[in-house]
Amino acid sequence: MSLTDENKVIDLDISGIKKTSFRINGDNDSILELNLSDLGIAERLEKGYTNLQEIVQSLSKISDNDENFMSEFKKADEKMRKELDYIFDSNVSEVCGKGGTMYDLKNGEFRFESILNALTSLYTNNLNDEYNKMKARIQKHTGKYTKSGKSGKRG
Repeated sequence: MSLTDENKVIDLDISGIKKTSFRINGDNDSILELNLSDLGIAERLEKGYTNLQEIVQSLSKISDNDENFMSEFKKADEKMRKELDYIFDSNVSEVCGKGGTMYDLKNGEFRFESILNALTSLYTNNLNDEYNKMKARIQKHTGKYTKSGKSGKRG
């Protein structure tokens, strides 16, 4: 079959993994879409979190007597937003960071930390669920060949 023959194009649907939509703080205008099955997040989280910590360290060195005080904090916020978007491969900072900065504090925690904690827990829960489903599926297919199978005998 020739791929250039338009009459013989075969459609292949591999869209099994889709993004999940989340409404943030009950706001219908704040919908965040994440691929909770994205295993690449582990690498991005490691790199991005290191960068976020470096940004926080740079903020601690800014003096309020510095004439560029506000400009430096604005740059830091922009960098933090970029890192969050990179980690989650989504527009997290736009959706979750309305009305403030990523270094805003609440209960001793930066806003970006609150966002990271909330969103990474979604990935952890989903990946644990998916692992258990995969384990059950594999057991169903291999159980008859292993000691843990129903008969324990090969047939």
